[in-house]
Amino acid sequence: MPILWDRLRFWLSGAGRRPFVLSPSAVPILGHEIASTQEVEYDCSDVYRLLDQFAEAVLQGDNIGPWMPLIRAHLERCPDCRAEFEALMRALQTSGA
Repeated sequence: MPILWDRLRFWLSGAGRRPFVLSPSAVPILGHEIASTQEVEYDCSDVYRLLDQFAEAVLQGDNIGPWMPLIRAHLERCPDCRAEFEALMRALQTSGA
């Protein structure tokens, strides 16, 4: 339940940028976020801690589905972490790692 609370607080706060006002069009999005919450989830700090290992597994062609499903699931939902992952992948591919 703490992950859900953190997610709601982050989403409702507008990611700390401005006060949040819930518009009618946001209700379905909020409902989807609540419905897609899993029993166990990684937050951004968990993902950042493991992102380099995950990126290397992707580059090596490892099957990442079973290897790190929590990271994969987080990247599908979090645009900030996904952008970080994509930047890391570009850097690793450029360096020839």
